[in-house]
Amino acid sequence: MKSRFALVHNVLPVIAMALVFFLSATAEAKKGRTFSVNEIVQYFDTIVFGAELDQKYAAKMISKWQGPVGFSIQGRVRKEHATFIQTHLQAIAKITRLKFKQVDRKSNEPSISLIFVKGAEMGKIPVPGDAREAMKKAAVNANCYFITWKKPESRIVKAIIVVDVEKDPAILNSCLLEELTQSLGLPNDSNMLRPSIFSDRDHLFEMSPQDKILLHTLYHPAMKPGYTRSQAKKAAYTIISQMAKKKTKKKPAK
Repeated sequence: MKSRFALVHNVLPVIAMALVFFLSATAEAKKGRTFSVNEIVQYFDTIVFGAELDQKYAAKMISKWQGPVGFSIQGRVRKEHATFIQTHLQAIAKITRLKFKQVDRKSNEPSISLIFVKGAEMGKIPVPGDAREAMKKAAVNANCYFITWKKPESRIVKAIIVVDVEKDPAILNSCLLEELTQSLGLPNDSNMLRPSIFSDRDHLFEMSPQDKILLHTLYHPAMKPGYTRSQAKKAAYTIISQMAKKKTKKKPAK
């Protein structure tokens, strides 16, 4: 299993046109495969609002980090793991404009905790009681997994990414890229548009063009935190259509 399971946990204390463009970096694109704006929008909708495990974990609205994001690295981490993290965060920052900074693991700032443990320890991470069920499900046969916390529902304020340090470094490199990206508000998997970091069939060390489009769309200023599913699809269509038009204009004439 590639990285399992991408779960989102809410800790609020209350009950609480078919424009077409080439993604030339993909194998399918080299064969002439194109993805329409509608396909990318549907992909975005599936990755943000899908419920591959349990409907209770499905997002009800657009949720994302809003401001600087701290990150801490702890446990049985090796130098190569830290290098993977830095490389992926740099790529993510370029697309999202989020600012990442390393913080102490006890920091109260909004942050991502990356915890490296042995396989037998994957389901034993100290988390609040109301997150233990999610953790136990996520840890089953996992190379790595993540859990996020939101307060309010539209704002991600904390995430943990747990990594099985006993797995092959190449697997962990791919796994870290996926979990870091998913912990930003793209929690689900899909085999809809491959290759993709969101597909369990692919092991990538950098985001595919369609992955970058999804991340750009989520963190575009026009995609407002708190948007409902229908609002988010409309906004995604506008954002992705604009990207397709710009790409078409840049395409050299034959």
